[in-house]
Amino acid sequence: MATKSKRVQVGFTEREHSALEAIAADERIGVATVVTRITRAHLATGQTGLPRQPPASSETLAPADEPSRVTGSPAWLPPTAKAAYRDWARDRATAVRALIDRYPTELAALHDSWAKDAPVREQLWALSAWRDLLDTGAYEDPRMELAFASALTDYANYLRDRHRQLARQRR
Repeated sequence: MATKSKRVQVGFTEREHSALEAIAADERIGVATVVTRITRAHLATGQTGLPRQPPASSETLAPADEPSRVTGSPAWLPPTAKAAYRDWARDRATAVRALIDRYPTELAALHDSWAKDAPVREQLWALSAWRDLLDTGAYEDPRMELAFASALTDYANYLRDRHRQLARQRR
């Protein structure tokens, strides 16, 4: 039986985040997936102690009184807090770019202004979040991979239909 993953919010300095983004770009996965894999690799070593705490920095974590995403809200939906939105948008953009790079044929009909088209954008965000979960091993059941492939095919068909619909409207 698969264990349900739990989410945590982690803050990084700009330098740390840039390093994670570089790894994500090399691996063609989202930053959250990189962090999950690094954490799981560390936990798999069986070490019980933590690495030495890095020196404190003014960039380390957001202030405790800064609002954040409501606990349990889906990763593919934007947070309501402006401060959290910037990081969320960057992570989603990275995940979407990775998805487009990974599935260029299926996402060939994705138009350049997809970010302004709410139905297209939100489904793409959901697919990218689902791919991140699959890549981090959140699901042990291989049928989830098959379900993702089916949803991606459905989305590709939706994009082609949407593209035709928009082209007809412009005439």
